[in-house]
Amino acid sequence: MEYFYFTVIFLFGIIIGSFLNVCIFRLPREGMSILKPGSFCPACKIPIRWYQNVPLFSFIILGGKCAQCSARIPLRYPLVEFLTGALFVLSAYWYLAPFDSPADGERIVRFAVTIYLASILVVATFIDIDFRIIPDELTVSGIILALLVSALFPLLHKPVFQALPSFANGLFSSLAGIIVGGGVVYLVGVFGKLVFRKDAMGFGDVKLMAFLGGFLGWESTLYIFIVACFIGSIIGITLYFITKDHYIAFGPYIALAALVVMFFKPQITDIAFHRYPEFIRGIFLT
Repeated sequence: MEYFYFTVIFLFGIIIGSFLNVCIFRLPREGMSILKPGSFCPACKIPIRWYQNVPLFSFIILGGKCAQCSARIPLRYPLVEFLTGALFVLSAYWYLAPFDSPADGERIVRFAVTIYLASILVVATFIDIDFRIIPDELTVSGIILALLVSALFPLLHKPVFQALPSFANGLFSSLAGIIVGGGVVYLVGVFGKLVFRKDAMGFGDVKLMAFLGGFLGWESTLYIFIVACFIGSIIGITLYFITKDHYIAFGPYIALAALVVMFFKPQITDIAFHRYPEFIRGIFLT
């Protein structure tokens, strides 16, 4: 039965992934709605029929080409669909499994929040790669939603002040995450501009971190920033030697780091604060 549930969740994920492809294409282009018109080929502008728009399967059946004009369909489209489906399955494994027992409210809420964050991060990543922007439609609306969801479901955060009502604790924790998440990146950007005499961080990155902090809390934003810098330094330096481009879109690294922290924060904590210090002590004490 677990395979059945995971299959259903994966299929739901690739359907959402198909919609995310629409968002990735249309959000950064002014005057385009993500709802109207229906899907169309960017090359010939001819509407795509529903049976030619089945996530993943249509790409395979059509051989990666438009049925009308034979223009190649970018590999990004099935990649986004598969990635979204995989992230939905991972979220279900983390918060809903095992399926033989009823899921409690907290697990369901955390699952819903996780797949929402994963979806936003997928869209933000591919838009930032193509256009080097992160649209406010993703982050600003997400910050507002984070405050609302945290007040309604304070279980998403650790209580800060026991004397406060639970909704106030949730709201306060979300606000702290927004301030710390956005503030860390903003201060790094200000310091970087003073040192390098040019913008070191885009304001889209600030809002993305604030958005994540609103849902995940201030502590997780520090983890995300450190992991993002670690990943960004390795990949960024490698890409620089290949492309000679000094500009590094930091949004994708924030997104990747956020996913790592969302799913593996306990393991990161164990390695950073227990295993690594013990390893270092073992080197110097032997």
